[in-house]
Amino acid sequence: PEEKRRRVDAAQTGSGSDRCDVILRSEWSEPAVRSRLRAEFEAASPYPHAVMRPFLDHAGFCAVREELQKLDATEKETDLFRFFQTSDIAPRGEKGVGSLAALTRLFGSLEFRELCAEITQCGELTDRVDLSSQVYPRGSHLLCHDDVIGTRKVSFILYLTDPEEDWAPEEGGGLELYPSAPGAPRGTPHVEPSKELLPFANSLAFFVVEPGVSFHAVREVRGARARVSLQGWLHAPSLEQTKAFEDRGLATLQQLLANPPRISLEAPKESLTSEGNEQKGLSKEDVAILGRWIAAEYLSADQLEAVAERFVDSSYAVLKHFLRADLAERISAALADADASDGFQANVEDCPAPAYRIGANDGWELIGPPHLRRHLRYRSASSGDGDRGGAATAPAPGEGSGSSSSGAAIQESSPHQASGLRAPRADGQGRLEIRRFRPGLDYTVAARAEASKEDCAELDATLAFVGMQEGAEEAWNSEEVGGFESYLAADEDKVESVETQEVYRGGDADGPLVNIPAAFNQLSLVMRDDQTLRFVKYLSRDAPSTRADVAACYIVDAPEGGSEDESDVSDAPTSPETTAPHAAR
Repeated sequence: PEEKRRRVDAAQTGSGSDRCDVILRSEWSEPAVRSRLRAEFEAASPYPHAVMRPFLDHAGFCAVREELQKLDATEKETDLFRFFQTSDIAPRGEKGVGSLAALTRLFGSLEFRELCAEITQCGELTDRVDLSSQVYPRGSHLLCHDDVIGTRKVSFILYLTDPEEDWAPEEGGGLELYPSAPGAPRGTPHVEPSKELLPFANSLAFFVVEPGVSFHAVREVRGARARVSLQGWLHAPSLEQTKAFEDRGLATLQQLLANPPRISLEAPKESLTSEGNEQKGLSKEDVAILGRWIAAEYLSADQLEAVAERFVDSSYAVLKHFLRADLAERISAALADADASDGFQANVEDCPAPAYRIGANDGWELIGPPHLRRHLRYRSASSGDGDRGGAATAPAPGEGSGSSSSGAAIQESSPHQASGLRAPRADGQGRLEIRRFRPGLDYTVAARAEASKEDCAELDATLAFVGMQEGAEEAWNSEEVGGFESYLAADEDKVESVETQEVYRGGDADGPLVNIPAAFNQLSLVMRDDQTLRFVKYLSRDAPSTRADVAACYIVDAPEGGSEDESDVSDAPTSPETTAPHAAR
């Protein structure tokens, strides 16, 4: 669509040159310089990499920037990234004219391959080169991954940013490099990066693509200037000749293609299945207990029937204003205080990038690994195994520990206290957790839940809280700031081959089944089978607030029927209390 297209917006080149000669700077041919660069590459951490700057002659660099402004770029967005991208530039090198064609021939030349092979000691490279341009305006990002797709062997990025003024850290857009997590299984990145390479004009960063090792990301761009780059890959002759082929199973994409990851949720001690639970309605005792937490309208028989009918029609329902107003206000105040303390202020243009461990205190812990998720999770500091009791022993709202933390406010005000569900256990297994997603940091990627089973359905119950300030609802509903929960069909093609991996998953796939925008005091109920994935979209630094939620998952009997027509999503009747999520875009 037209709104999804834009011209590549590079800054002024500072040169009106019409030259089509694009050549390497002469020093990169000198043996002493190459020897130094190889030593820097081998010594670099968290894994071998290097940067050549300046990479091209100045006139050629400016000519490439000038020509790039004439290309169209299309917005690309999945659970992992958001940016604008051109079509493959590599074919221009065959018969094309102009600076981009000349640059393509340079990257495909024997000279460039020999330079990369000498510095990286990566072995044989073919004459194939993939090359496209990405434009990262404000809000764009690329989450943690290792680049292992097909026969890729060397990854390189040429930065075409403004040469008139060096890129500043506060503008975001840095290439983040992730070390391996100590004590974790092989192929697990640390929850935060250990190095960041800024996109300085006319610099070329490169590294060898290695399964479970070459984890990297692009931090969200925050400044007015766009981060413009050419991303390319050199290839091995075959899959077997890629780096560490024997460790192919550690690759991010291979794991996603072969068996999408199952995100672990915290477990109650009892199995939360529907087996043996045949009651059709709420008893007076149920209503009395739940009424301490849940808004009265959701406890009436008529309203429950309306919700049930809505759910049967579409396999999901969204219940607004779910908790009692007094409890919701208490949670709102606690979250606002936490956001203010952590520096998450809405409508601030030049706010600094948040530290990765901001907010990881007062019972909140930082959760990864970042190629699957990153967010805070709440654990009660006062409980040993996290067992806070069932309905008989649950404290009334406001009668808990007295902690002013947002996690305690949510935990003490959540109806799971009264329904027999348990708070998170320390052993890390299970089905329920309290989460906080911070702007500019947090997300989950498309994944199944831990207990997903074939021929079995699951009920996701997510009670969400976000900021309520002026303009916040519009921002969340636009989905431009992320934070929404998305459901999509799993890719049935699980065979690893060069062909199936040439396009990064999700880039040109069908859209989601449904997106549920973040909202305050809203409970979403979604029934899904083993072939349905879900994720919480990365929260932009421009989001009005953090997103906090209580996420639970229940194994239930698979429904025998139900409509699969997407028209049910948009045509289903709605009311202020039971509303349909936005139709998938």
